[in-house]
Amino acid sequence: MKLAPAINVVSLLTLSALILGCGATPSAPPPSTPQNDSLLVAAGFKTVVASTEKQLQVLPTLPAGQVTVVTQTGKNYFVYPDLAKNRIYVGTEKQYQAYMTLRAQNNLPTADPQKSYFHQDAAMRKADTRDLSVPWDVFPDFSGLGW
Repeated sequence: MKLAPAINVVSLLTLSALILGCGATPSAPPPSTPQNDSLLVAAGFKTVVASTEKQLQVLPTLPAGQVTVVTQTGKNYFVYPDLAKNRIYVGTEKQYQAYMTLRAQNNLPTADPQKSYFHQDAAMRKADTRDLSVPWDVFPDFSGLGW
């Protein structure tokens, strides 16, 4: 019969852990860093400054610290936001591959394919929703950046 107090203690500890775990704020994505910015530029990404009110509204909707694939005028572009400087870096598949090569050469972490595979479905649904809600026509046609 002395089992009941032990179960209560375990239950209380479990509940406390759950409350503390749920109350913790999630870590923010990494901000744009000078090293990342220089790698993007070295890889051939072009800089597009958000200058209109609509562009400034769209910019924070991009996931900070990561490259996002965006389709504009039927072509895929790779976009990396720099929220602090109100600009985006835009590249094609060629520039993106060069960027990934530079990251590897500088011993920077790359995405874990296994991890991204497990999160792919949810991420794709979220990206579809975001892509439908983000009006990419507020930025100039990326194809005019010189590719």
